[in-house]
Amino acid sequence: MAALSMGAALASMPAYGEEPVAEVHVTGDAVRDPIAPKDRAVASSVVPRERLVGPGLEAQDVLRTQPGVAVSESGGFGALATAAIRGATAASTPVYLAGVRLNDDVAGTADLSMVPLWLIDRIEIYRGNAPLEADRLAPGGAIFFEPRRPQSNRGGFGYYGGSWGTSKAWVHQALNAGPVQALVGVSADHATNRYPFIDDHGTLLDGSQGTAASRENADQRTLEGWGLARVDLGKGAYVDVLANGISREQGVATLAVRQSTRARGRTERALGAVTVHVPLDARERYVLDARTSFLVGSTSYDDPLRELSLKYTKLDIVGRRIEQSLAARLELGERLTLRPMVNVAHERIERDPDDVPIGRAHREFGRAALGAEARLVPGVTLRALGSGECHHTGATDATCDVLEPTGRIGVQLGDGRVRMLANLGRYVRVPTLGEVYGVASTVHGNPNLAPEDGYTADLGLRIQTNRIGFLEGAFLDAFVFAHSVDGLIAYQRAGQGYVVPYNVGRARVLGAELLGGVALTKFVRAEVAATFMDPRDTSPERTTVNDILPFRSRLIAVPRLRADWKRTNRQGPSAVGGEARAVYQASRYADPAGLGVIDEQVSFDLEAYVAWFDGVLTTRARVADLFDARRTDIIGYPLPGRSAYFGVEASW
Repeated sequence: MAALSMGAALASMPAYGEEPVAEVHVTGDAVRDPIAPKDRAVASSVVPRERLVGPGLEAQDVLRTQPGVAVSESGGFGALATAAIRGATAASTPVYLAGVRLNDDVAGTADLSMVPLWLIDRIEIYRGNAPLEADRLAPGGAIFFEPRRPQSNRGGFGYYGGSWGTSKAWVHQALNAGPVQALVGVSADHATNRYPFIDDHGTLLDGSQGTAASRENADQRTLEGWGLARVDLGKGAYVDVLANGISREQGVATLAVRQSTRARGRTERALGAVTVHVPLDARERYVLDARTSFLVGSTSYDDPLRELSLKYTKLDIVGRRIEQSLAARLELGERLTLRPMVNVAHERIERDPDDVPIGRAHREFGRAALGAEARLVPGVTLRALGSGECHHTGATDATCDVLEPTGRIGVQLGDGRVRMLANLGRYVRVPTLGEVYGVASTVHGNPNLAPEDGYTADLGLRIQTNRIGFLEGAFLDAFVFAHSVDGLIAYQRAGQGYVVPYNVGRARVLGAELLGGVALTKFVRAEVAATFMDPRDTSPERTTVNDILPFRSRLIAVPRLRADWKRTNRQGPSAVGGEARAVYQASRYADPAGLGVIDEQVSFDLEAYVAWFDGVLTTRARVADLFDARRTDIIGYPLPGRSAYFGVEASW
């Protein structure tokens, strides 16, 4: 199991120059545009808070309902989970929590199970092209978890419990003292994760000879605290402060063929960020933002029986990162806006025992970027983002191992309810320290890895309507995309229980995405998200007959049906609603030769809620995997079957 997120830092509260957030939900008689606000020129979607509050729900459960997103999990509640977009790896998909990048430089991925949905206001997903607020471009776009903000002196409490020993409680309170607004909160959760599954005994995911078993040593306990504050300096200027601490202790589960019994892991993370926002004129046409952030994360393993193949009975890994950014927004007349930005970061890895190169390595990063938007004529907008990236990885001081230009250019036709978008970009991804040196039993290193570089392109159509006949409104967001890369970093199953990264050589991914919704009535709406993908290894030196890249499903489809009925009632029920959804994921190969296959999987989930006394009290219920389908992920990890959760929330 790879080291859990030790993260990095790009601090931010609300991004400078943000447009009002557009959520996908029914308001009156229309369905609003689902475009994410940081960059309206790229394929994107927004998940509003109403879809983040189901009991037992984790970030990975929500993200798997979005087009272009593929989620990988390693177990039950609180187990490692990652997300990748458009056929990229999870290491190529940066994930940000309140503007702080959670991807570490050990495994390169962000652990979605450590994102506190109780604190999140919305999730913004950018597919294929990241906005300027992301500190680097990548083929996987970017995912932003935006937190709730202080509102007067309001507070709340919540609790839910359910299957596999799952329980979670949280409380938060907003404070308002003159120019200072703050929000503080704590949460605690626990799960035993002793769910049943079919043990295939290492027969490469073939369950025909499997036997019934229960998950062992997969329990977890987590304690977390948050603090957010804004100090109003007057005339539009403010300072935002963010602080977070989290501690998790858990059993480190391995594959079913060789379950661990006493291996334990402990993950701790502390981050802080300060953002200064200063308008230079009354209309905020010229704005400066300075951001400083830091993150310290550690993962410790205790493996007395050597069940994790770590070589040692104890292993500690500590990562530290500090980052500084300076950005501006300059509106030069009515038709041209420029957004320059500079980022510099330093990250260091410490390992005890310190007997491998990763224990002495560090990463230096610098980027200078310029975003521009030019409204050429009515209905035609040109957008561009160019940057130069400098990377140095190693144990000695040096300048740039990799110095590469990256960027994208795009055009938008139309400003109203019908818009067409086209984007073309170039990126470079440097292997992480963990990919080069290896860090744990399930992810081994490859010192021969080279940086990957590639090109991305997409073409999309966005349509939004109000009432159509008996329908209350509808929207459609459809894109076709292509990704061509030299030296793609992928993973292959090299032995029972672990994977190894390797450079594919040449690869290309073609695909299409669909996100559509319709308001059937003022209270009922339907939505469907679908991703069609054709990921191929196009290397001339390929020696296998199979050319489909491993761990990538060629079809993921998620239909949803949601109902919400609300009224003003201080004496009893004030809202009733619920949602039914299905998630279909086509089969995936577990190795480049196509010998191991992770079967297609489909699951059905149900949610329901009742709000009382104008929302002061809300009761919720959720059933995941309603028909108890067998599910397996990553390299053979069994996932929980049918699970039920119940919860209650109160606000004041």
